[in-house]
Amino acid sequence: MVRQTLDDVLAENDDLGLLNVKPHSSNSSTDAVRIQQAFEEVNVFVDRHHFSPGEGQNGEKISVSERTLQMRLKTYRDQPDISALLKETDRHGLLTSLTKQPPPPASLDDILALDDELLSDPNEDIFTFRHARPAAARPDKISERKPCLDFEQFKPLFDQAIDDLATGERKSMKFANEQEIEAGGFFILNGVMVYVAEVNDPHIRNGKRNARLRLIFENGTEGQNLLRSLATELYKDPNGRRLSDPNAGPLFDARPTTATVASPNDRITGCIYVVRSLSPSPEIAKLDGHLFKIGFTTGTFEDRIRGAKDDPTFLLAAVHPVRTYDAINLNANKFESLVHRFFADARLDIEIMDRFGKPCRPREWFLLPLPVIEAAITMLLDGSILRHRYDLVSCAIVPV
Repeated sequence: MVRQTLDDVLAENDDLGLLNVKPHSSNSSTDAVRIQQAFEEVNVFVDRHHFSPGEGQNGEKISVSERTLQMRLKTYRDQPDISALLKETDRHGLLTSLTKQPPPPASLDDILALDDELLSDPNEDIFTFRHARPAAARPDKISERKPCLDFEQFKPLFDQAIDDLATGERKSMKFANEQEIEAGGFFILNGVMVYVAEVNDPHIRNGKRNARLRLIFENGTEGQNLLRSLATELYKDPNGRRLSDPNAGPLFDARPTTATVASPNDRITGCIYVVRSLSPSPEIAKLDGHLFKIGFTTGTFEDRIRGAKDDPTFLLAAVHPVRTYDAINLNANKFESLVHRFFADARLDIEIMDRFGKPCRPREWFLLPLPVIEAAITMLLDGSILRHRYDLVSCAIVPV
């Protein structure tokens, strides 16, 4: 059998029509129909809304479907061949209304105002934030440490506190209560000694005491911190400490009443106390840090303040102890008379009603810095208080 060549195969009759291949037909008619159907959707939109897609009332949000029709119409307008194809179906004149070409841009602002095909997208809504979390609230004031310009005024206080620790006059105790933060107090935060120089803007928020403190640091810097912020940092510091107050001498001893306080020939005559009010009254709460009661009791301090909330002399509110001293061989009447007369100009002038509606004017509350009270007690011990007076303007004890 003779092997056939390719020419022989192609020369044979194609009874099955396998080699009868028809030329590829154009789909132009199909494309035209598709374009016309798509443009009819634009016509239907105008029939329903009486305006072209994207040209409704200003300020109204454009839906995704309307934005799609807007982009489609723009594309048809920009292509003359498509505009010519749709001329017969353009019953609203959408393609002939923009035959006039816009003038070329004359400035950068004109260029930026033009529609950018790269940035125009039928799904521009994806750039609208709907569920983004708002920015976190920031505090009105953030405290930052800065150099203390009058640090020389406070340096002796730090030196004395260190000496008191060495001699045992002061004790270093673990910080455990934010109510212990008072003007004149010493603390140790992150290994640095801190002195509370001022307590300003005292207030009650969410039932808790707060204030703006002026803090002086042993390294010569200062800061304006909130009381609760300082307390938080001291709680967080595993070595956060509070320094106890030094003994004020044999007459006013800060230790509890024990047999070792007085010698056999001495007599404990009572307790001198300095307290601050825990009253929720805005009139009193705003004075916290500056308002103190200086009193004397022949009984125990705990018994004296137990019924404070029912006692008008305690402003009908509980109190917090600031300083307590055992009084040895002290005439209570003379002490109260002398101290109250010395601070008469700083006495709080207030009238309150007791439980029976009777007016009462407490006489043992004073607007004073705590260090001034402590200094007055020390001067009372050595008798020098008789040669001094309290100056209300400078809030200081000055020579007569």
